[in-house]
Amino acid sequence: MTMKKLSRNDPCSCGSGKKYKQCCMAADEAAYAQADKQKQQTQDQIASWLDEGMAVHRSGQIEAASKIYEQILRLKPDHADTLHLYGVTAHQLGDYERAVQFIKQSLRINPRNFYAQNNLGSALRESAQLDQALECFQQACKLKPDYAEAHSNIGNVYKDMGREEEAISAYKHASSLNAGLAEPWNNLALIYQKRKDLSLAIQCAERAAALQPNFAEIHNTLGNIYKEAGQTAQAISSYQRAIALDPQQGNALHFIHVLTGQASSQAPVSYVSKVFDDYAERFDQHLQEVLEYHIPAVIGKELRQLRVADKSAWRILDLGCGTGLVAKELAPMAASLVGVDLSEKMLLKAQARQIYHRLIKADLLSMTQQEAAASYEVVTAADVFVYLGQLDNIISEVSRLLIADGLFTFSVEAADEGAVQQLGSTGYTLRSSGRYAHQLTYLDKLASEYGFTSLQCLPQTIRMENLQAIPGYLLIWRKQT
Repeated sequence: MTMKKLSRNDPCSCGSGKKYKQCCMAADEAAYAQADKQKQQTQDQIASWLDEGMAVHRSGQIEAASKIYEQILRLKPDHADTLHLYGVTAHQLGDYERAVQFIKQSLRINPRNFYAQNNLGSALRESAQLDQALECFQQACKLKPDYAEAHSNIGNVYKDMGREEEAISAYKHASSLNAGLAEPWNNLALIYQKRKDLSLAIQCAERAAALQPNFAEIHNTLGNIYKEAGQTAQAISSYQRAIALDPQQGNALHFIHVLTGQASSQAPVSYVSKVFDDYAERFDQHLQEVLEYHIPAVIGKELRQLRVADKSAWRILDLGCGTGLVAKELAPMAASLVGVDLSEKMLLKAQARQIYHRLIKADLLSMTQQEAAASYEVVTAADVFVYLGQLDNIISEVSRLLIADGLFTFSVEAADEGAVQQLGSTGYTLRSSGRYAHQLTYLDKLASEYGFTSLQCLPQTIRMENLQAIPGYLLIWRKQT
């Protein structure tokens, strides 16, 4: 029930019997004025902090901006713009779940904020929630039909889904709305590259680079396409430009090594994590149906046979676990399953299987160095060492982690045993594919050095590449007592 506002001549509500103007009116008006003053001071403080936060945010100081937004939300938890911006910082810091949570809160308060709809879609896409992401981008376009960036993001989702014609249409529409937007041209280049229309791919990538010459990722894309087209000098030049703009461009650095024959002991971490983040959504189907990848099934079969004499459940460490294809085979034999991978999106897929007891985002060496000695009966590494040339350090750690008689099973691509002079004393080579191949003589040396006995060395087709079988081996070693 709404209280009637007192007029000056009404009896005062305090029960004094006096008229309101002669009793509490002055005190009430002073209180109202003080409340209005405090409200205005709060609004001014929020506005000041918001301006500061946005300025810091624009300068690239994401964590500092996030702390300022947190300060505002402590004062006013339902401030829609701050909830949105705080969610954006969470996204930029890689916390996609938190990003989704706060941007959704913002949209409940202000559902017509098309920028927030677009940013929510981006966070959902990073979380591999593609259908929901598409809905957000489409809603942003309904609210603002000429929103070129949102149309481009619709193209991104369609590209992720493999709906290439719809992606192309969305990118072209985005470009028609904003002729200066580089991202649609870059992504069109990626689609045409996938379709092997390299001439058109180069045209699109060059247009993107002309529109945004200081964006490293575009030069990296251009380098990849030039490389595939056999234009080596142009590829190296584009990769060098990408690294000059962003030294963390792992793909560019890796393929400079490939194209120039420079020695490298492993692929850059940033290269590997991005490859598999980009690959995660279609990983299982593509690997098994297109690349005919059967190593996890072979690992499962061989370990089941070795387990006949010992039915006790194993503690298993799955190095480079990906989406959990190996774990799916080994789960019935496991007392515990621990997976480690560099790719956040692959780990999300692995988590969805609900068979791991722990999943860790880290590089293999740093993760294994944190684990207790003799804490596993089995360690696996399927299609992982193709991104590591030198294996001494990781095999040393695997030996430390395994109990006596523990099993280590891993796959490698096969290097030509006769190419000793070409490989020098390393025992591995970096191929044009960007993957490492290893000599058995090198692996035998490591087994002896780190206390392993080789139980099996099974020749395998690691995968199909351009309809060609890539030869390799599945090895099973036992830790000596």
